[in-house]
Amino acid sequence: MRPVLLTLLLLASLPSFPQAADSSQPDGTISGTVLDEHGDPFKGVTVCTYMIGAPSGSKEARGDCLVTTDQSGQFHIDHVAMGTFGVEAIKPEDGYIAFAGTSVKKMVTLTPSQLSAAVALKLGPKPGVLLLPSVKDKLTGQPIASFQVGWEIPSPNGSLSGGETIGQGINRTIVPPEKYFRLTISAPGYEKWIYADPSDPSRPALIRFRPGEEKELLVELEPQAPAARQ
Repeated sequence: MRPVLLTLLLLASLPSFPQAADSSQPDGTISGTVLDEHGDPFKGVTVCTYMIGAPSGSKEARGDCLVTTDQSGQFHIDHVAMGTFGVEAIKPEDGYIAFAGTSVKKMVTLTPSQLSAAVALKLGPKPGVLLLPSVKDKLTGQPIASFQVGWEIPSPNGSLSGGETIGQGINRTIVPPEKYFRLTISAPGYEKWIYADPSDPSRPALIRFRPGEEKELLVELEPQAPAARQ
């Protein structure tokens, strides 16, 4: 019997860890409707949820994007834990994403006495579209295969910024609508290009896009001096 006794002693000495989820807590539901900028039901929109206050980097903090809206713009999410959640509607293929400020989100709280929550999420306005059919080396006229588009919305309370790396074969990116922002384009080995007043290229200026507006820019980047590349 000695081996059996030893095994029992070892098991008894192992530390115990709390369960990752409290199985005694009930499940909740989050449902709602997503509307477009005109207030009409929006089909095929992805709805994401993430827990407020969850440990940074955890699955709960990263959230899930598991459901899309149906023909009537509605969605339903089951088996949601108790807590406060951000509920965000995105449609990247149409430009409705967080970094451009065109997605929409609301907060809901589920408790054992309030197991369900309903939200209405209205997307819009549509983002602006920046077309860059030609970004070239100013000296050689050769196209630059990869470059970074950056934008910054100045504000007395702190600026909001974003951007995207554009690779070969891509000539468009989305930008925030209805806001004046600084626009820059940069690439390794080149001076940063800054959008300027068309009537005075030496003077930097802000640019603004109406919802859904497309603007085309032809850009030439100045190579950096050899000393600046070191």
